[in-house]
Amino acid sequence: MQIHTQRVQRLMAAMREDSILLLPAAPAAIRNRDTFFPYRASSDILYLTGVNEEKLSLLITKDALHIFAQERDVLRERWVGYVKGHEYFHESFATLGVDVKVHGVGRFETEFREQVKNKKFLYYDTGFAQATDTLLLGILAELAAASRRGVYVPDTIIRASSLLAELRLFKDASDLTHLRRAAAIAASAHNKARELIHATHGELSEFQVKALIEHEFMAAGADRLAYPSIVAAGANATILHYEGTAGTANSGDFILIDAGCEVEGYASDITRTSSVGNSASPLQRDLHALVLSAQRAAIAAAVSGTTIDAVHAAAVDILSDGLLSMGFFKSVPKRKAGEAPLDSELVNVTSRDEIREMEYYNLFYMHRTSHYLGLDVHDVGDYYEQGKSRALQPNMVITVEPGLYFPREYHFIADEARGIGIRIEDDVLVTADGNEVLTSACLS
Repeated sequence: MQIHTQRVQRLMAAMREDSILLLPAAPAAIRNRDTFFPYRASSDILYLTGVNEEKLSLLITKDALHIFAQERDVLRERWVGYVKGHEYFHESFATLGVDVKVHGVGRFETEFREQVKNKKFLYYDTGFAQATDTLLLGILAELAAASRRGVYVPDTIIRASSLLAELRLFKDASDLTHLRRAAAIAASAHNKARELIHATHGELSEFQVKALIEHEFMAAGADRLAYPSIVAAGANATILHYEGTAGTANSGDFILIDAGCEVEGYASDITRTSSVGNSASPLQRDLHALVLSAQRAAIAAAVSGTTIDAVHAAAVDILSDGLLSMGFFKSVPKRKAGEAPLDSELVNVTSRDEIREMEYYNLFYMHRTSHYLGLDVHDVGDYYEQGKSRALQPNMVITVEPGLYFPREYHFIADEARGIGIRIEDDVLVTADGNEVLTSACLS
C-alpha cells in the first residue's frame, strides 16, 4: 500500500547518516505445551508493512529496505494458512524510490552482518528478545575485532522506538480509518451489553456479559481483542485490572465493562458502568453522574496546546469537589507523603487545595485519566518533554477515563458506598479546532 511506502520514507528521513535500523519479528508465544497464542506482529512492523505474519523482519538503512519474509510453500500453507510471499512485498514497495530487497527469513543473520559494517549508529530496541540481543551483540563484537582490516561497526545503539514512537504518535488518514472502525465496533458492542444489563432483573453473571460483548466484537468484523476484557460485577469493579468471570451481580449492582477490539491492529478502548435492571440507588446514581461530569470536563480540556496533565487535572478537580460536597473526606486516613495506611489516624479534610496538595483524591481515584491509543492500546509516544507535560497536538489520539473506587475494606466510608466501582472511558482524537470523540456512539 502507498501509505506504508510513505511511512518507510519518513522513517528513513528521520534516521541519522551512516545508520542502520533493525526490527526483528515478534516471537510466537506458547500458550501451553504445543499450542500457541494467535500470532500478532510487532506494532512497528504492522505500522510499516500492514502485514501480520510470523518471522517478518525489517532491516533499514538510509537508502535501502531489506525485508525478511516467508516464501510461499503449498505444503506448509495447507496446515497453517497462506502467507503473502515475496512478490507481494516487491510490488508493495516498488515505488519507494530506494533499493528494496526481499530475502528469505534464513538470510537475516548474513544480511545483518554485511549491512552493519561501516555504520556508526544502530537503531535497535534491546531487552525484548534475549536471543536476538545475544546474536546481534555477538556479531558486533566479532566484527569489531576485525577493525585492523578497516572494518568498523556501530559504537552507539539507539532505541528504534525513539524514531518510530514519534511517527506513530501522530495518526495519518489510514490510522484514523482503522481507529474509527475499531471504535464503532466497540461502541455498538458496549451498547448491546448495556441493553442486557438494564433488561436483567435478578442475577447476571460476568461470563454472560463477557461472552456477549466479545461475540459482538467478532460478529462485526474485529480481528481480535485489544486487551483482555474486564467485566467486573459489584465490588470486583474496585479491582482496576480485574480479569475474572465467576462473579455475579443482582438488581441494583453495578457492572463495569472495560473492553475494546482491534481492527487491522488498531485498538479501541471503552469503559462503561451500568446497573443491573437499571435500578441504581440514589448514591450510585450521584457517583455515576459525578464521574460522567468529570469525564466531560476532561474531554473539553483535551484540545491542541493543552497537556495530558491538564486533562487529568480537569477530571481530578471535578471529582474532588464532588466527593467533598458528598462528605467523603470527613473521615479519611491521614496522609503525610505517599500512600497512607488504611489504619492510620482519621482526619477531616475540608478544602479542595488540601485534597489536591496531599492527593487525598487518590484514595478513590488512583489512576491517571489518559493514555495514548493506536496500534497499542497503551500506545507509544513521550508524555513529557524536558521534564514538562507534553502539549497535545492535532492527530494525537488519547483516552479519557476518570473513575471512582470504594473498596470493601474502606472501613472509614459509609457501608452503602463500600464495594462501588465506576469508570467511564472514551477515545478522543485531538483536532486543529478541538477534538472528536471517536466513541461518541457509545451510550453513557
